[in-house]
Amino acid sequence: MLQPVLQRKALHWLWPEVCAHCREDLPEDALSPLCLGCRLKLLPNEPPCCQRCAEPGASGRAHCGRCDGRLFACQLIRAAFRYEEAAISMVHSFKFRGRREAARAAGSWMAEALPRLPELGRPDALVPMPLHPRRRRERGYNQAELLAEGLSQAALAPVQELARRMRETKPLWALRREQRERELRDAFACPQPERVAGKRLWIIDDVCTSGASLEGCARALLEAGAASVRGFVFARQAKGLLINK
Repeated sequence: MLQPVLQRKALHWLWPEVCAHCREDLPEDALSPLCLGCRLKLLPNEPPCCQRCAEPGASGRAHCGRCDGRLFACQLIRAAFRYEEAAISMVHSFKFRGRREAARAAGSWMAEALPRLPELGRPDALVPMPLHPRRRRERGYNQAELLAEGLSQAALAPVQELARRMRETKPLWALRREQRERELRDAFACPQPERVAGKRLWIIDDVCTSGASLEGCARALLEAGAASVRGFVFARQAKGLLINK
């Protein structure tokens, strides 16, 4: 019984887990990938923001210029946090540094945000944003699936991979709206429409930049017969802040 404890202490001494944001050593019994101080730097994505896509800084208007007067397959997008400070480090930790536990923790923090987002409603299933198979092999996992697993219990909905990415796409943040729409045309599919028909679905992803990927995936799910599709992400990017999607 003592040996595993000593092994764990030795491993922590040699290779301690570090805070995903400030990179300071975490205590041996840490339950979070962020230290307490950095956890407090996660900024909730709260108004003022676009009522449809949740982009921060709507300046008193109901909708941002991208959403105003348009209809969308992804009816609503909500985010737990703004893509700033510790949220950026969290996303990088599970997207580029292989910290799977950070993605599950981020999903649990998304769950904690649900009481302030009643407009999301109640889903029948959580659909992780699909990765292209090559990218999934390189990373070893789909971070959106881990986020959904951390959120599933609180959302009272199972995680179901109902969408598939049919081809790789260029980084969307550098493209104009019409270029994004063209790039995403037929990029997603729903291989088993009988599992989608009549369901209220949430697409789960790490970061929403323009919302184009959420829209492309939602369109494929609606065409397969979904009753409604909404997006819920860990963090929402503010206009003008570029990231590598």
